[in-house]
Parts: sequence; structure tokens; C-alpha cells
Amino acid sequence: MENGELRDAIAFVSTYPPRQCGIATFTQNLLSACVGNLQGRMRALVAAMDSPRMQLIYPEIVRFKVDQQARVNYIEAAEFLNYSNVRAVSVQHEFGIFGGPDGRYVLDMLWELRCPVVTTFHTVLNEPSEGQREVMNELITLSQRLVVMSQKGVGFLQDVYEAPPEKIRMIHHGVEELPLVEPDRYKLQFDMEGRYVVLTFGLLSKGKGIEYMLQALPPVVAKYPNLCYIVLGATHPEVLATDGESYRLELQRMARELGLQKNVLFIGRFVEKDELCEFLKAADIYVTPYLNRDQITSGTLAYALGAGKPVVSTRYWYAEELLDEGRGVLVDVRDPKGLSDALLGLLDNPGRLREMRSNAYEYSRQMVWPEVGRQYVETFREVMSAARVRAAMPDASLRRLLPVTGLPRPKLDHLIRMTDDTGLLQHARFSVPNRTEGYTTDDNARALVVATKYYHLFHSAEAEQLLTTYLSFVHYAQRPDGLFRNLMGYDRRFTEEIGSDDCFGRALWGLGYVVYRGSRAHHEFAKEMFENSISIENRLEALNARGRANAILGLYYYLQRYPESHDVEDRIRALAGKTAAAYRSSATEDWQWFESQITYDNAIVCQSLFHAHEVTGDQEFLIVAAKALDFLISKCRRADRFSLVGTNGWHPRDKESAQFDQQPIDACGLVEACKAAFRITGRRDYLKHMRGAFDWFLGVNDRDVPLYDFSTGACYDGLTPSGANLNQGAESTLCCLLALLTLTEISSEQNRPAPRRRAGS
Repeated sequence: MENGELRDAIAFVSTYPPRQCGIATFTQNLLSACVGNLQGRMRALVAAMDSPRMQLIYPEIVRFKVDQQARVNYIEAAEFLNYSNVRAVSVQHEFGIFGGPDGRYVLDMLWELRCPVVTTFHTVLNEPSEGQREVMNELITLSQRLVVMSQKGVGFLQDVYEAPPEKIRMIHHGVEELPLVEPDRYKLQFDMEGRYVVLTFGLLSKGKGIEYMLQALPPVVAKYPNLCYIVLGATHPEVLATDGESYRLELQRMARELGLQKNVLFIGRFVEKDELCEFLKAADIYVTPYLNRDQITSGTLAYALGAGKPVVSTRYWYAEELLDEGRGVLVDVRDPKGLSDALLGLLDNPGRLREMRSNAYEYSRQMVWPEVGRQYVETFREVMSAARVRAAMPDASLRRLLPVTGLPRPKLDHLIRMTDDTGLLQHARFSVPNRTEGYTTDDNARALVVATKYYHLFHSAEAEQLLTTYLSFVHYAQRPDGLFRNLMGYDRRFTEEIGSDDCFGRALWGLGYVVYRGSRAHHEFAKEMFENSISIENRLEALNARGRANAILGLYYYLQRYPESHDVEDRIRALAGKTAAAYRSSATEDWQWFESQITYDNAIVCQSLFHAHEVTGDQEFLIVAAKALDFLISKCRRADRFSLVGTNGWHPRDKESAQFDQQPIDACGLVEACKAAFRITGRRDYLKHMRGAFDWFLGVNDRDVPLYDFSTGACYDGLTPSGANLNQGAESTLCCLLALLTLTEISSEQNRPAPRRRAGS
């Protein structure tokens, strides 16, 4: 509890220990891995699928028990989660753990949830029944992300169920972080010293194919009489309830008839994780002789690979994918001779055994639980961030409503020309970089946003390299106390000790955007720099209007990646409060603005308030943002085109606006602010203004001259009485590219039908 309120939570809907179930164990491990990655910023809780006849006593983290056969319980669980500060729900899906035909009761829960859902599919059927397909289709509709543990699963979701590719995430089954060890060191504790140990573990049921493994052993033990095959695990509780121990007894009888009493050991109990790891360390070879060709995942196989075990397996989908490239040996289903030959082939060749062990261990490093937990947490953050937007965004498609045809393809040619191994140069003479003017943190911070957005859209190696250069520059500009220097000469020496408020705010904006959308390496570096800067006591509070606006954008984007960061939300509220107060102090019925004159980089102030409203829900921020943006647009339009406030005199209160020199930064700001305004308000006139502001670059302006260079992606530095300023500096090019990339993002979105809702909902 904090200040009498529950912290935000992620909820896991699944079976959970002490229930003996592979998915229960998976969920327990996943939850622990996610909690480790959340670092205390959010809590976790479980709604456990329960079978009352088992009379299980759950740990405290299980906050709600769902009788899996009681349909009303699913609705009650949704109500509990809706009122428990749950921000995202992780559903572990397997048809058999939910009640109703084909497990359809879980859909009742998902219909009622008011937060986003991430569904992990432990089974994806290639040939579903009609009922199974219906349930899968509903799950795909109701989930914001779909997680599978193999590429085969990705293919099935797309090809069989037509799931939207952008919803799908492939995240490996997690494995324990075990050292790669020599098995002989761990055999003594099991009285197996000097013996070859072959292991199969997991809940026992007929589909495991153990009988075929027993039939495969006589030729193997004839050559290696000291071999012991350990079958580790209790009978599956559902099987035990209906068939008792008949399968285990049948296997034990078969072992006796085959003369394998000294070579097969049945350990009929459910082992905890630590003990299981000891068995894995002691095993020389792991075997999965499973019969189900359609098996899309296997926790036991994943764990064996994570321990660096050479694996012999039948050909099922997950094994084929996981054991590729020399990580195991595959044999046909129900093929005892194939199993015999595979085991002998490994035991006869110790070198191959060691190589396979190394291959398996190296591949599985991407599967360790901390890494899997990190990927799940990133997925939760994605859907929580999107949920913020959806809650505010009207039910309309930007692509459908906004005319985005005729856009030039964004080009990086001039940006690359203006960038050297230090950073982005500030000015150009015509299209040639002007080295005498050096560099600024202002420009390199803006360039962080442009390069990140370009990379996000096109996965360009050039954009990624530019991003690395700009991030390195901003890092060099950051002082140990978190402040930034701005102006740097071509000799790489800064000419000032501390940059302006605008510089500080723009640096936060650029770093925050990299935190939001950067690759892992860039994201971590930017996060470190960002957090260093916002920790400076009273620095944010002292910023001027545009410094505040830029800082709010940086904080906003940081919050999209880390939506549980309530301290960042509080900072946004405080900064936006200062901006709203400035408006109250300055605005009159005829002058709806924050200051006594309209100057430079104006629309970003409005944009920052729209984003602040989106995060905090404060209605004053929305009202002020809309009034000020409408006023600014009214001062920037002449007839059918935008005529921006010129820098040659600005627009003082009660005076005429200067017509020239108009700057690209103001056209770009209007594009960005109008997009935010439409998302929040749904007013379609903002879409018209958004496109009109961009068309200013293309020649729909007071001199009917294009400022955008279609051949290189450069932009002229402004609009003068005689036409375009023919220099093509960093700021103008970045602003034009940012506006173009924003429209390109919209044009690349897919039109999708709105999610179905129940009647009356």
C-alpha cells in the first residue's frame, strides 16, 4: 500500500502451484521473472484456475480463485481485476484449463475486462475443430498481443487464424539459468556414479510415448549395461482422477518383461524446481519420445536445452524447431529402432555428445527466465501505453479520414551529408555543410527523434548508425550533473558551460523518444542519460515555456515505455500546470495565448498540453490546449493556405503578424500538435490543418515555392519575401523530415475493424 492506494498491477490468469500442471509451473516462473524486471514499480497477482475437488491451498499472490467449471466465476474474476488497479492481464491459454465447450468460459472474463490482454498460447492447432476455431478467433480479437513460443506458432496464427501480424510476439519458453557442467559431478547424489544417465521428466500420461523408449532400450543396454533411464514425474492429476496409475503400472510391467529392471528407474512424484535442476545436471542425454506430432511447445524440452543436454526426440513441431542446427537428434514417432540408433550414435561418439551439449547451451541463453521476463514486461508496457491512447482516441481511423496520398518518400541523403563522426552539423551554405558553425545539442537531440522514427518505420541500417552518432553526441554534451552544453565548435570544444532551457528540454524530448522506441542498446543508454537529467533538483520546474513543452514530450514518451512510473506522471502534471497558469495570466477573449506575443516554435506548447491531458486526465489542460491551438491556427492561415508567423517581427498582441521569415519548425509543430489534437478530441478539422501545414513545405505557401528538396530530403531554411532561403541547415531539414515521417506513419497504418462489443456494452 502507498498513500492508502494499491500500486498498479499485472495480473496472470492461469493455473498456479500447488496445482500440478506444466502451465502452473510456467506461470510461477514467468511471474517471478517479470517481477524481477519490474523492479518494484508494479506488483503482480494471480487469478488461478481452480478445481475445487483438489482442495488446494494457494500462496498469498493468488488473489482470486476461479472455479474453472463455474461460468459465473469468470465474470466475478473480471470484476475483481477491474477494481484492483490491474493495468494488464496475462492469460496463459490451453483449451483444457478453462471450462465450457473448448474452454470458451474464459471469453466471458475477457469481454468484461477494462484493461489490455496479452494471451500466451501454449497450444496452436493446425487443424482446429469448428468450436476451437471460434474460441481462438475470439481470443485473437479480445487480446492486444498474442505470444507464442515458436516460429511455427507464429505461422499458424497468421495462416490458419489470420491473426494480425502486428499483434504477434514470439517469446521463447523460459529456462533456468544453470551452469554448463559435466554430468559425472552430480551423479553421486543419485547413486549413479559411473553410469550413463538418460532422463525423461514431466507429468506422466499416455501421450508421452515412454513405452516406445522402453522398447528401444534392450539393444542399448546390451552394449552399455551400466545405462540407467530415469522416468521422473508424477502421473498427471487429470489422468490420475480417471485412470489411476494404470499407465505407470503398464510401463513398469513392460520394463520387467524386457529385462530392464536394473536399467529403468521410475520416480513417481512431482519434483520442485531445485531438485529437477539437480536431475538435469546429472543427465548425459535427455529424451522426449512424445507421440503428438502437433505439439507446438514443450517446457521439458526447453529446460533440457537450457541445461545443455544433448536431446533425442521424436519429430514434433517444437522439437524440429528447437533442435535444428545440431542441437539434438530427431527420430520418427513410434520408432523404437530409431530411438535405439540415436542413443547408440551419441554414446559411441563422446565428441559429438560434447558438441551437441555446447550447441544446446549456447542457443538457450536467449531463453533464460530473466530475458524472457524482460520481453514479457516490454510487451505489457506496449499494451499499457497503447491503452492510454485508445482511452483518449475517438473511434476513427486517421488513415481513413486524412488524405495522405502524394507524399514523397522520406530520404536521409542530406541528413547523412550533414553528419560526420562527431554529430550533426548545425548549418549549411546552400546544400554544403558549413563546418565553421559547428554543432548544437539542440539539433542532435531533434535528430534523435527523426532517426529513431525513421528506423522504426523502415528498419534502415543507415538510420540506426545515425542514431548511434547522435546519441553519442548528446552523451558527450551531458555534464556529470545531468545538465547539457549546447554550442560546440568544429574543434569539438563546447563554447559554453550550460545550454539554454530550450536545449535542456529538447535533449529530454530526444532521449525520451529513444527510450520509447529505440532498440535495446540505444534504449538503455538513453534511459540512463534521461534519468540522470530529470533527477536534478528544481531544474524542470525552472524551465521556460518551450523548455517545459519539450520536457513534457520527453517525459510523455518515457512514460509510454514505463507506464508504471507515477513520479514521471506527477512531473508532467506539475509542468503542464505551470503552462496552464501562464495561459490564465495572459489570455483574454481576443488573445488566447500563453505570452504577450507569438514567437517561435509555437505549436509544441499546445501539443505538450494535449499529451499532459492524455496522461493525467486533467480537463483544464485539454481546454487550454484546444483554445490555444485554435487561436494559433487562426493567426497562421491566409485564405486556403498556411502563412506562418514570421521571425522578422513576430506577432505581438494588438499588432499585425510579421509575414516573413517563416520557419519550418513552426510548420512541423503544427503537424505534430494537430495530430495530438485529433487523437484527443476527434475534431476532423485538425486533420485538414495537419495536411495543410505539411503542404507548406511542398509549395502551398505565400510564395508558391517548395521548400522540400525531393532529390535529397533536404529542406530550405525558411520562406523570405523573395522566396526560399536556399541554405539547407540541420533544423529545417529535421523539421521537414519529422513532419513527413509523422504523415508516413499514418499512411502505413492498416485499416482494421473496431473490436466487437457485446450488445449494450
